[in-house]
Amino acid sequence: MSCGKLHPQKVDVDSGLRFLHQNPDFIEVRQVTRVKVPEKQWDLANDLTLSPDTPKYRNALHCLLHSNNTSRTATGKWHPEWRSSTSQATKREGLVTAPYESWNLISSPGVFEVGPWTVTVEPDKDWTVTFRSPHALREASWEKIAVDPGSLKLSDAPAASSTNKESRVWSGRKALDDVKIVPPQDLALGLSRRFAWIGSLGVLSWWVCASIVIAWSAWPFLRPDKRKPNGSSETAASRIVARTVLQWAVLSAALGLTLLLLLHPSPSSPSVNRWRALVGISSGFTLALLAQPWLSWNQEPNGSHRGPKRRKMVVVATSVATAAAIGLLVTLAPHRFGLPPNLTPTTPPPASGIAGLALLDVSMLWLWLTAMAAWAWRFAREGRLGEAPTATKPPHPKSLGVDGIRPPLRRIAAIGVALAVVAVVVVACRALSFELGWKRANWMGEASAVLGADHRSILGRQLADFASMGPTWVYAYTWVLTGIALVALLHNTSRGKPETPLEPKGVHLLPLTGVFAIAVSLRGASFAGSSAALYGIWLPFNMIALYAMVLAGRRWSVLSRVDRETETNCVVAELSTSSGHRKLMEDARSCRDLLHRLHLVDHGRAEGTTRRSLETQLHTLHHWRPAECHRDCLPDPVSVVDVALSWGPKHHWWDNALNAARWASIFGILPSMVTSWYQKAYGAKHWTFTLNLPTGIPDTVGTFLTQEISFAGAGLVLGALWRVLPGERGPMRAFNLFIAWLIPIGVVAALSLGIGRRELGLEVLNVVLMLMVLTLTSMWVDTDTFSHERHFWTKRLGLLTSVYQVHGLSGQVAFLVVQAAAAVTIWHQIVTPSK
Repeated sequence: MSCGKLHPQKVDVDSGLRFLHQNPDFIEVRQVTRVKVPEKQWDLANDLTLSPDTPKYRNALHCLLHSNNTSRTATGKWHPEWRSSTSQATKREGLVTAPYESWNLISSPGVFEVGPWTVTVEPDKDWTVTFRSPHALREASWEKIAVDPGSLKLSDAPAASSTNKESRVWSGRKALDDVKIVPPQDLALGLSRRFAWIGSLGVLSWWVCASIVIAWSAWPFLRPDKRKPNGSSETAASRIVARTVLQWAVLSAALGLTLLLLLHPSPSSPSVNRWRALVGISSGFTLALLAQPWLSWNQEPNGSHRGPKRRKMVVVATSVATAAAIGLLVTLAPHRFGLPPNLTPTTPPPASGIAGLALLDVSMLWLWLTAMAAWAWRFAREGRLGEAPTATKPPHPKSLGVDGIRPPLRRIAAIGVALAVVAVVVVACRALSFELGWKRANWMGEASAVLGADHRSILGRQLADFASMGPTWVYAYTWVLTGIALVALLHNTSRGKPETPLEPKGVHLLPLTGVFAIAVSLRGASFAGSSAALYGIWLPFNMIALYAMVLAGRRWSVLSRVDRETETNCVVAELSTSSGHRKLMEDARSCRDLLHRLHLVDHGRAEGTTRRSLETQLHTLHHWRPAECHRDCLPDPVSVVDVALSWGPKHHWWDNALNAARWASIFGILPSMVTSWYQKAYGAKHWTFTLNLPTGIPDTVGTFLTQEISFAGAGLVLGALWRVLPGERGPMRAFNLFIAWLIPIGVVAALSLGIGRRELGLEVLNVVLMLMVLTLTSMWVDTDTFSHERHFWTKRLGLLTSVYQVHGLSGQVAFLVVQAAAAVTIWHQIVTPSK
């Protein structure tokens, strides 16, 4: 379409650029350019008053703002702008005033377009802001050109006509060069070339430390136990799961090193994408086969299992080999799909080339996802997850949800199809992010000129690059497998007939501290990453913190204080029997009933009884003496209710752990949704940023699941250590565990420099939410302790009131209200833009 004749001398224009730092992930840069065109001096002036979605409006704006700048591909990667469609042109006194607003998000090196402005971001340098008049307006009268750095600072700029704090205004300029902006410290550190390798090595050190943690946890179980015969089923099962966990420790560290060295971005080699694809396919294929997913749940040798096992092995191996063959066909014979040898098209590839690259990405992702599922199944199988801790033989197959020999083949097929759907969705999200970028670059029909290639060529490059990004992205989530491995090892240590089901002790405590460090404290890893060197010590630091809390808390726990009073271990022996536990619960209920009646007497609402008689009965209950004890075992501040609550709702510590993990995961759903929404989708700009990331949508789901796993892991640790944490009531035990979680974060916060207000606020919010989830979990566990009385109460809250009594419940509710108020206050602070 024609632009008509425009007289730029009769056009008044001004433009302003502003930086906003409201999110730790990116810097938002906005520009507003106002063009005042005499209605009668330009044929297309009235077209500016139309809807931005109309072709006439876009053509008129293109005629005004089209630029022939050559700097678009001069430095790094070009990032097209986002255009605001809310601005509407106005007509007044023969002038058409058309505001043009656009914005961009700076989060990586490159050249960022914002209207007539470009912001060049290079590692280890200040950002350069450049202004160029559009081709049609070079002879126009620019009333003012303004740069507002916001919360950032200007390090250098040409002499300005006026200044206002940090802002600069220039008049009569048609171009502006070398305005330097100092980037925020945290983002500048992340964009630094030196920090990129330091950060990569820091992440690698984290994975190596994780491998050391699980190897250290498994190693003691490989040694023969002199107290048990070598041929016992318990010893054999322990060795099996320990060997598997140790094997995964070696594989995890080796994979981390392989991906860092071979898949690290280094585009110097023309065949880099091809070799990366080969590494990704071979790694996923090998990882899936090493997991041996065809093995049955029942590990005992049985000749009748050989046939089904062979059929499963054929099905699984064929599926994995087929996926690997599809990827290898594209990689080793790219010419069959119309692709160059390095898989990166420089000319528009045919549709078969795009399809081949998409197949390569899907097959590679499917291999890695299948490998993760296979290893998770192996850990669950060899760790006997789902069996009771005191089981001496495998339960009935139906109780495990399997057929006793193998999962049905159709179940394997269903899992494979589901993983294929996930892989397709992830690749589709990558294509969606490219399409969104192309769409905004092609708003005026000049995307090919801006990006330097046509649509199909750039899409092919993006898919080829994703072939190397995919394995690295999946590997980042393999910490979940490490957590499952430690849980399987922990559960295996709880099986059999332990001497005392009080807590995991000695070497059995190692897997629990590993679960705490990897699954629970992982949420603080990114916070620790503000100083990359801290990655390597983050895991042992958290393990030591929990171990110290257990050592200190064990002495002051209720059961420990009772044992010290008797100078024997008769309390644990008494409660380990069903009759002894039933007698304690009856006494605990009588004690609560007497305390309630005493409360009524104090308020004049009870007749037919006296305070003295109630006190006498309570004094008699305080002389609780187990069968093997020769003296009273309750210290003065401790009652039988405290002993019952300290024992927990289940007989074994592993069952207590599962019960607490279940409640923590339920109470963590809302906090997980809130925090993942804030981190990935709070505000229109942030959600736009997430959508334009290659794995933005899958990572949003991953963030939610990571939070849920963290809360469930915290509940698991709380339940496992329930009997050795100090405190008469559950919330006090939860608070002591919370202190162990908080200490490493506090130390990192004190040592790390350059932590922004939002990063610190978000971490403090996570801290408060973790405390709230643990507090609610502990309160519900306390009610589960007296679950046999639920039929006496219409609601759980009534039982909770009975357990805590009125004054105790009010204190716990006040504690929760304070936590909620703190969470709301911190939320308000981090979502409110800084002045």
